[in-house]
Amino acid sequence: MNISHPQNSREAFKMITLALSFLKRDSPESNELINFLYTPDPRISDHLNQLRDFLRIKRPTKAQSQKAGYLLERILLLAFKGLTGHSELKNYQSASHQIDQLVSGDNTEWDLILDRLYLKENNQTYRTILGEAKATNSSVSVSQFARLCSIMTLELYKSVGLGVFFTINGAAGFPKRSQKSRTSCIRHARLCQVLFNARSGKKIVVLDKDDIFDLDKNGSLITILIRKIKELEENSGLPTVSVVEPMDIDLPNYLKDLI
Repeated sequence: MNISHPQNSREAFKMITLALSFLKRDSPESNELINFLYTPDPRISDHLNQLRDFLRIKRPTKAQSQKAGYLLERILLLAFKGLTGHSELKNYQSASHQIDQLVSGDNTEWDLILDRLYLKENNQTYRTILGEAKATNSSVSVSQFARLCSIMTLELYKSVGLGVFFTINGAAGFPKRSQKSRTSCIRHARLCQVLFNARSGKKIVVLDKDDIFDLDKNGSLITILIRKIKELEENSGLPTVSVVEPMDIDLPNYLKDLI
């Protein structure tokens, strides 16, 4: 088969889109092209540096904490803006809730995002992702997690299939990278996540500061979301690894030497 070389970036863009549409989402070939689905906004690096500066403050004032909240919302927007194929970005106060960020699309490129994030399953397609920013030092509580479940169930039932928390310290009961052992007990917000997924088929994942600081890398957001969705399905009790790791491996020591 004769394959011509792309003449410009737009033609290359179309060729990658076509290739991804034919490849199975878990195939090695698809994984090689996955970076195409997220291109960091050039401004996000500066925002991440500002967040690092805030986290160095031992006792932030109320004004500093409020500024950090706005900063995390800006990082959330810039991250969603980096997803390929989006055509709508919204932040507004609804009749009952503040909506931090909605991102959706209606083109071929966005369909690839939906497929890779398991939002096209069982003859059901959810075209929108809901983002929530929490810049507090405490972990997201059960009530805060349940609030997002409620919004996705009652207000945005037909459109939103994935909720994403942007946080500093994750959510209560979720595995953390600093832990040494596997979390075998499901409780707190983690239990809420599992039950909500089982009952509705919808997913909510949580990014902490370690995940967020990776968002200036090509493909990072889409890779993080895919790994966290898979972890929810597998319920491994381990935190997802950094995107700098090419593979997410969960094996006992007597098998690791074979990789």
